[in-house]
Amino acid sequence: MGLLDRTQEWHDALDAWQGIPDKPPAEYRTRSRGFQVMENDFIERWFATSHWVMPGVWFIPVITLCLWLSHSVEGLELWLSSVLFVVGMLAWTLVEYVLHRWLFHLPPVNIRWIKEIQYTMHGYHHDFPDDPGRLVAPPVLSWPIAAVLVALYWPVFGAWAPALFAGTVAGYLGYDWVHYYTHHAVPKNRLGKFMRKFHIEHHFRIAGSQFGLSSPVWDYFFGTFWTTRAFKHNRHPKSMAKVGPEATPGAK
Repeated sequence: MGLLDRTQEWHDALDAWQGIPDKPPAEYRTRSRGFQVMENDFIERWFATSHWVMPGVWFIPVITLCLWLSHSVEGLELWLSSVLFVVGMLAWTLVEYVLHRWLFHLPPVNIRWIKEIQYTMHGYHHDFPDDPGRLVAPPVLSWPIAAVLVALYWPVFGAWAPALFAGTVAGYLGYDWVHYYTHHAVPKNRLGKFMRKFHIEHHFRIAGSQFGLSSPVWDYFFGTFWTTRAFKHNRHPKSMAKVGPEATPGAK
């Protein structure tokens, strides 16, 4: 068994995958969990899956360090660091939308290793949208993206980079936790109910819409916000796997 070998069940699912569906495949729809992806149990547990708390454990210290660098090393005034932090958070909402729409939802490429990356990054999630171990980005995905952003921010923004990056990481944490919330919470307030409906539509109604996770702003801006006034099923069960298309907004 190689360190990065995938399970046979993963290979079977990859072979059957034809792209992001508007609903999870019928044979998977009743499963609240997916399957083990990595043959190596250590890699599967610590790098290919993640408890929803863990992004905070990894990245809150990064945010703290960057804010300290902004003030104590780069010498930025508090007001400027605060503005840059907010700008960084807003920048993440755009990064999130761009990655989700124009990278994660690309049609399958007929080259095996590229298709493997596509299915691992996002195809699996649409097959098993309620799998709790893969609702926040595991280290194998979030750490490389963070490294790419570091490589871009510091040469481009110089002294402003730490505060901007801190805000971007904070925006990422919001994205991860809102994503988990929309799948596993039972919202009681209007905002929570709206975000859950908004995301359920993406998984169970029209996958080519509702690409924002922490915010619908860019869906409005780019014209990918879909909704219906005929929404009659105001149910928010704890497990999305139990929702099915009959509880999808606008479903007949």
